[in-house]
Amino acid sequence: MISRYTLGYALLFAFTAWVNQYNVWLTLPPAAIHQWRQADGAAIAWQYSQHLDFFEPRICNLFYTGNTHAIGELPLLYWLSGLITRYWDFPAYPLRWIGLLLLFAGGWAFGWMILQITKRPAMSALGSGLLLTSPILAYYGPGFLPDAPGFCFILMMMACLCQADRRQSLGWLGVAAVFGALAVLLKLSMAIIPLALVSAWILGKRQKQWPTASIWSNRRSVWIIAGAGIIVLGFRWWIAAYNTMHQATYFLTATRPIWNYDLSFIRETFGMIGRWGLPAFASAGIYLACLGSLLLSLKHWKSTPFIYRKIMAFTTLGSVAYILLWFRMLREHDYYFICLLAIPALLLLNGFRLAIPRFAEKRIVYALGLFWLVGIWHNHYILSKRLHLAFHPETSQNLAPDAFWPAGRLAEAGIPASARVLCPQDPSPNIALFALQRQGWTAYNFGDRITADTLYKYQTNFGLTHLALRDSTLYSPLYRQFFPVKVFDARGWYLYAR
Repeated sequence: MISRYTLGYALLFAFTAWVNQYNVWLTLPPAAIHQWRQADGAAIAWQYSQHLDFFEPRICNLFYTGNTHAIGELPLLYWLSGLITRYWDFPAYPLRWIGLLLLFAGGWAFGWMILQITKRPAMSALGSGLLLTSPILAYYGPGFLPDAPGFCFILMMMACLCQADRRQSLGWLGVAAVFGALAVLLKLSMAIIPLALVSAWILGKRQKQWPTASIWSNRRSVWIIAGAGIIVLGFRWWIAAYNTMHQATYFLTATRPIWNYDLSFIRETFGMIGRWGLPAFASAGIYLACLGSLLLSLKHWKSTPFIYRKIMAFTTLGSVAYILLWFRMLREHDYYFICLLAIPALLLLNGFRLAIPRFAEKRIVYALGLFWLVGIWHNHYILSKRLHLAFHPETSQNLAPDAFWPAGRLAEAGIPASARVLCPQDPSPNIALFALQRQGWTAYNFGDRITADTLYKYQTNFGLTHLALRDSTLYSPLYRQFFPVKVFDARGWYLYAR
């Protein structure tokens, strides 16, 4: 069954990748929606290719201290990307390929869980394929952000927990704990499902739901779970201490709770979530399948096993708490919704469990096939619009792919690797600097308040050497005073030197 499921899943994944135009996306630098946050991750990965010390992550922005050291999450994927770039120099953007591999593995793990419930390979492949029609998962999967890889690790953790339960294996429980820790370290919000699982497990122990001989009653399971928690807390402490030591001000983890805002702002935010967030969160096919699963779950709630009920209840409560605490971020940052895909994933798993004894197999397969087709169309529509934005940015502050320079080309044009560049048109910390593959400063650091004193100070104290503009008409008398020599004009860039 597993080989037939894997073959079916691989075919569906390949078709989905073709429809999503991954052959184009995988060749692109940070582009389209949320290029700002993408460039931050890409900058860390690029810096690792220059300095491969795992415990010294850096970005391109030099901040106010001339220090590039900063980190927001466990830099494992960035380090792997930097390793590939340093020693193989292929592909152009390894982070996208790493994300694609994890997306394949996470989707396979989800389908494997369905297979354990249904024993039907075709049904399992369609179920996993349906989850992959989530536009935010499809868009950010082969990308530069840690959210989609974090969710894929959550799916792998859940599959390992199922295997641990089936085989009563502490080894598989340990593997699940590792995947869970990786997920939370990549993105703190991924803790929703692990916390729900631990809460359900603790409640089950108190109510004596676990047989004495079960691994869930074994004392060693406590140590495994506690060990994962200690690893997470240890790395989170390191991240906070690292940013404090280097006075990094960009990577903030503060909440943005709903009670900090007035009623009109809250209404407006919910309107934005409805117009843009929900269509990108899940495809129409996923919404239809989840609606059916929800109706079945509500109808048969009392007959649902204890562990299913508690995990779903705790996950729902955790998701509500997350929305309330990070409310402001959900206004424009659709990738903050990725952790909430745990809800449709759990709904679909329970829906399969309830549908199998109640409906004919053909009826379920036909319904799933219809949902998948609707989902594929929905997903293609969203990703096509984003691919258009990649090549035709809405504002001049975002960069098209041809503005990103291949490695070494800028040095050949006379801009040394040691150059420190000011990019006054870029409101983000890293987009323009990563495009030029240089360190320096942007409008993120100064806004429009760049003065002669500022330029003198940064040239004198921090070694500012070049000015980079996308519009040569902005080459003002102030800039001429400090960067009198034009040294470069290509790909829409105008570079001037001291």
